[in-house]
Amino acid sequence: MSILSILTPINLFEEKKKFFSDPSYNPQFIYEENIPTDKLDDYGIPSKKYIKLAQKIVDQAFSNNSENDLDEQNGRKLNQEEVTKKIKLFLKMHGLEKRFGIIWSSSFVARTSINSTTIKLRLPVSFREDDLLGMLYHEIGTHAIRRINYEQQPWFRKKKKYGFSSYLKTEEGLAILHALLPLKNKIAYSSALRYLAVCKAQESGFVEVYQFLSQYIKDPDRCWTATFRQKRGLSDTSEVGGYTKDLVYFEGMVDMWSYLNKNDFDINDIYFGKMSYEDIDKALEMNPEFKPLLPSFYVTNKKKYKEEMKKIGKVNLLEQF
Repeated sequence: MSILSILTPINLFEEKKKFFSDPSYNPQFIYEENIPTDKLDDYGIPSKKYIKLAQKIVDQAFSNNSENDLDEQNGRKLNQEEVTKKIKLFLKMHGLEKRFGIIWSSSFVARTSINSTTIKLRLPVSFREDDLLGMLYHEIGTHAIRRINYEQQPWFRKKKKYGFSSYLKTEEGLAILHALLPLKNKIAYSSALRYLAVCKAQESGFVEVYQFLSQYIKDPDRCWTATFRQKRGLSDTSEVGGYTKDLVYFEGMVDMWSYLNKNDFDINDIYFGKMSYEDIDKALEMNPEFKPLLPSFYVTNKKKYKEEMKKIGKVNLLEQF
């Protein structure tokens, strides 16, 4: 059973109903398996230096905008047929149209997820024009292409044997940056807000985290989901703590921008596979002649890629970090 399945309570919907009947109620979750509390912070705990930056980014984004305002900046809403067509076109641009199938379902929890052969999309459709392009840069342009390059490496499925370190911060940080590339508003408020939510969960119960997030996320269902992400794993959610994986995305974004900035925004080496930037030298040494598949948004205009990345750094105060 996957960790996400283990972290999903068997009484999730019942407890959600109780919470919305009484907003002062901290859900009491029941799980199929006992979850050791020390496993919930395997990804670490929030750091003060990142907390300060995350707060500045959130304050900047929401100073004159609501969440709806920020969403509407991403262009017109798309229908299912338009989204499917654009995904297929993006896959074809990279020679991947035969590799990935597309499945739509209202039963999917995540809006988008991708594995080695399938792209899963949740119904009803909730993409806007620029937002969809950001998803394609994130899921296919980063995750899928790095996976395909990884499959061709001598260290494929042997990373432990060869001493490769954890790659998650590099992987997700790079994907977050790439998702911002096509957006007019390049403020990374979503990952910054999640980071603050992780921090709040480490010192507060479910009700307090929900109240904090409701300042920014006005839709009650979405605010519930965002709160649950942080407090899952706990049985009594009035207790402090929770699942800290969401800190990986924001810290990874900050660290990866710093890495790219130092390397003139050249992504060739980091695309050797699913690895941390700390293991690049090792990967190059093991397969020096390898030519990685690279995303079209980089290959077609490296100058623009660099310019847009610098904009992301500036608006998110990453140059000062």
